[in-house]
Amino acid sequence: MGIRGTTNSDEMQMVCVVCGNPAGLMCQRCGEPYCQDACQRLDWQRHKYFCIIMPPLVAYRPIQQPSKPISTKTVEMDASKLSLGETPPKTQVMIESTTSTPTTTVEPTAVVSKKEELKLSDNWREHLLPKGEEFFECRVTFMEKEGPIWVVHVANVESMERLTDNMKRCMLSQKLIRSQNVKENTLVAINVHSKIHRGQVLTVRAQKEEADIRLIDYGAVVVTPFRDIYDVIPKMAEYKAFAFRAKLPTNTGVQVNKNLTLRLLGTRNHDGVYHVHLKPKMTIPLSLPMEMLQLNPEVKVLRVFGQNPTANESQLALLQINVMEHINNDLNASLAGKPGQPFTGPFPEEKCTIFVSARTSDGFRRAFLLDRIVGPPPTFLVYEMDEGRISVTSELTRIPSELLGLPIRVLAAQLKDSIPKELESCGTDLTVKFKLDNPPPKEKLRAANAALLARGEQICMARLSTFLGQISDLGHKIWRDPIEKDASVIITHVVSYKEVYISSPNSKQYAGLFKRLESKCVAFGDSSDVSIGCIVLVASKMTGHFRGEVLSVADGKYNVQNVDTGAHHQLDLSALRKSCRFLDNLPVSLLRVQLKTVCNIPDAAVPPNNAAINLLHTLSAQEEILKLEREDSSTSIVDLLSSSGDQRSLVSRMLPLMFTPAPEKAKEAPPKAAPTPATLDPFLLEPPKDLPPLPPSPPNSPTPVRSVDNKQLTDSAQKKPFERYFFNALPKHLVPLGYKVNIILLNAGGMPETGYITACFLQNVKVAEEYQTFLNLVANQGACDHNAVPGYVPNVGELCLALFSEDKSWYRGVCQEVKDNVAKILFCDFGNWEYVDVENLKPISQDLLNGIYATKCYIDGFDKSKNFAALESFLIHKSKFQCDVKDGPEPDSRLITIPNLQDILNKPTA
Repeated sequence: MGIRGTTNSDEMQMVCVVCGNPAGLMCQRCGEPYCQDACQRLDWQRHKYFCIIMPPLVAYRPIQQPSKPISTKTVEMDASKLSLGETPPKTQVMIESTTSTPTTTVEPTAVVSKKEELKLSDNWREHLLPKGEEFFECRVTFMEKEGPIWVVHVANVESMERLTDNMKRCMLSQKLIRSQNVKENTLVAINVHSKIHRGQVLTVRAQKEEADIRLIDYGAVVVTPFRDIYDVIPKMAEYKAFAFRAKLPTNTGVQVNKNLTLRLLGTRNHDGVYHVHLKPKMTIPLSLPMEMLQLNPEVKVLRVFGQNPTANESQLALLQINVMEHINNDLNASLAGKPGQPFTGPFPEEKCTIFVSARTSDGFRRAFLLDRIVGPPPTFLVYEMDEGRISVTSELTRIPSELLGLPIRVLAAQLKDSIPKELESCGTDLTVKFKLDNPPPKEKLRAANAALLARGEQICMARLSTFLGQISDLGHKIWRDPIEKDASVIITHVVSYKEVYISSPNSKQYAGLFKRLESKCVAFGDSSDVSIGCIVLVASKMTGHFRGEVLSVADGKYNVQNVDTGAHHQLDLSALRKSCRFLDNLPVSLLRVQLKTVCNIPDAAVPPNNAAINLLHTLSAQEEILKLEREDSSTSIVDLLSSSGDQRSLVSRMLPLMFTPAPEKAKEAPPKAAPTPATLDPFLLEPPKDLPPLPPSPPNSPTPVRSVDNKQLTDSAQKKPFERYFFNALPKHLVPLGYKVNIILLNAGGMPETGYITACFLQNVKVAEEYQTFLNLVANQGACDHNAVPGYVPNVGELCLALFSEDKSWYRGVCQEVKDNVAKILFCDFGNWEYVDVENLKPISQDLLNGIYATKCYIDGFDKSKNFAALESFLIHKSKFQCDVKDGPEPDSRLITIPNLQDILNKPTA
């Protein structure tokens, strides 16, 4: 407060507290003198702590002199009516008056009565301790130099952080008042690093205007200036202190923010310290279970790793011991109904061993954590130590202590000879007989020589070792999963009519993972960093995201083979990124095979553009699931059976088409267009305004990305050279993951039967306008005559320009089927489809390869038995709505939760 000057006359002369000029104005509430309102505004940063809400200035009037030389009038604040999050009443400060005798004025201060202090709860002086006498998990919040530590029960961490956030909001809304009378052994609120904490005043140094204050919820002692100390509101005192002081026999291995498992040993001593017992650390034994295998030598072959002969890789197999088959059942029984403890710590870049329990499609499994992708949602790559396989999961928790001490069930066997016939198929029962020159040590025996026996006869020698999941530890570059007989597969790449690449259907999810790994895998700094044979992540607008192996380099272009599809691409250095553990250890199930019977037909007898190879391209683009049929795992000559009930042979379907050129398209009247839902005219909808930017979400992208096909039409004398572009190569701007996302409906037709709609998300008005301009460009190019190609027929999966029958306008489409001079076209920017005459189709140009905003959105809670026609009607009339968005069940799809879904379904349809 300002200094009031006095004179010997009866009339008191007041001066401005800012500039010292004679003051003719004063604060209406507290009487602070000012010469003008500008000085009041300059002084407000200081003055606002005494007068909440700047009062108007009034004409100065002499303050009535009290009966005593110095008197105070205070209005006590009723603290009992305040609670955390409530607005405090306006406080009045002391008004000082003076007599004609000069006196030293004292700055007015906010006074808290003793009555208020007594009303504060004493709960904050107690500690929030765990219940019972069992071990509990806690987080270390502070370590004293002398030895004691401060810990918080992990069950209370969330409540503690919520209290801290609430106190921060109270300060921002000016519900906390600066303390004017800091006393020892009292509860205050202090501002430390822009956070508000509860503190107990230990020592006050009035001359330095500072105090030593212990953070009662963390344990640390901080020196705090008076300006950062606030009076608490009563609700803050009602919570017990979250942190308590504990003493261990030794602090070896203890760190701040580290979790410990402790148990209390009685009550606290006179220093307020609780003696605790640290739970003995249990770890999974990584040594070979020698004694167990000597008593029970039976093992089972889990898998034999595919070998790359050019990489000089050794023959490898994974063997599972037959004992301890109860582990998985015991693990799931122990974790049933218990909430998982999410993995939140920083993932170390250096090589380390992290034991976790991971939820897989078969339930919880003991596993090693190999790598992770930061969410949302978080995605983890784990090696199931008792099953010998790699899994991708989003849920981890701790392994129960009673199962930690059991050995690993799966061992690696590095074969010294060629793979015997008994090891060619999984499930074979073998016997292990160790070949030890010296007695084995009791601990840390991680590898040993052994003979593998089948039916009592030795079949080969092997080096058995403990395997922790990283395939590079065994001398292999990539984790290769074999494709067994009768396995389900998809065709990923067509080499010729006689030779294709096949892979497991599980690889279809990889494209989404690769896209999310772009932020994790750093770019190459120089071409010298790229070595021939190395594994890279490819991130290109034209080819999408995939995992590749660098085969060669020439003229600045890198020849990269897609590890998961077999396709080859010529790429610039800018499209390559360094690999990571996630990329290296994600399984590859690619296999190059020849189709039986077909592979024996000479090339000269087969027309180049035959109908059989078109059939292969169609099956590959549609990712149709087939069944592998071959005699044994050693042969690459196979047949592929349809997954439908008749299981028709692919070879038998191809043979009649082998010598038949691709049929010319006769100009026949197209069949009547299939009934298609009424489409919404693109972006006549009002674009979303002031939407938040896209979060750093990792959406899925389509599986195998197909490169540009430069094949020209050969069925017309008026052929024109052009390039074919495929839908899978386009970038996808999916609806972002998150809560309360504003999306625009594009198409809801057929939703009561399919369970999904097509929608999009546009960041702002500018993006919407640019996209509308692009769609106008598409329509204009489609209407032009110069880009027509006589006899043009798109391949399945190819992008094209298509004329929509209802508005006679051109849009981008993707060909899904071609039959009898008519193509089934999906209008990829809106989600609806119809049959279009091939005369109304044109090749798409490179400048129209912008990303796709239309996203297939499945409805959470969809049920065909319910009245989802009411939801369809609601969405069509709503056009723009808000919902929660998660990853969908298919690549490039989303799962949306619509608010008040049940209320909408209960409404009768119009």
